[in-house]
Amino acid sequence: MSIAIEQIPFFQGLSEKELSAVKTCLREKSFKKGQSLFMEGAACERVFFVRSGRVKLFRTSPSGREQILETLGPGDTCACNPGSRRWQCASSAEAADPSTVWFLSRENYIRLVDENTKLAHSLNRLFAERLRCFSELIEEIALKDSRKRLIKFLLDLASDSIEVSFTREELAHRLGMARETVARQLSDLKRKKLIDIKSRQIIIKNKESLKKLLS
Repeated sequence: MSIAIEQIPFFQGLSEKELSAVKTCLREKSFKKGQSLFMEGAACERVFFVRSGRVKLFRTSPSGREQILETLGPGDTCACNPGSRRWQCASSAEAADPSTVWFLSRENYIRLVDENTKLAHSLNRLFAERLRCFSELIEEIALKDSRKRLIKFLLDLASDSIEVSFTREELAHRLGMARETVARQLSDLKRKKLIDIKSRQIIIKNKESLKKLLS
């Protein structure tokens, strides 16, 4: 799925004139699966908006273990605060699928947000939502056993659908679990006919029974 700039939530509410100003600042680039957009610790020179595909944001521990923080799809953005040249990227970004993104330079990003209160409000909403997601991630990793963490994550993703597009490896990185643990838990849920597993896709067959396992 590929979207237009007008469909990006961050820019919704802007007038035609304002959108035209945004379009002149965006630069489009495509990435192959596994290709890096930026690395953790690098100077934050630009933000991106996903046009198509999926981009994962992750951090890597000193031992090399990867923890996925977010997986961004069409319309999502990594937008943070690149206002200072000393500001560094808090995570790495990599194309989880073949992806196309629009880049916006730090200078243009700052100028647009400073000049338009609608974008400033959108940025505040984005920060609040991201903080909530990270708080839930910390809670899931710290407080729940592996099966409950997996089930809650699947139910959260499947709130408006019965299909979840994640591989076992991506789930393991996102939940801070070993791939073998994820595979074992998924197989158990499939054996109980609560889910079905296809290539790069998990299908929720019985949401209510899954919810009961969280209690």
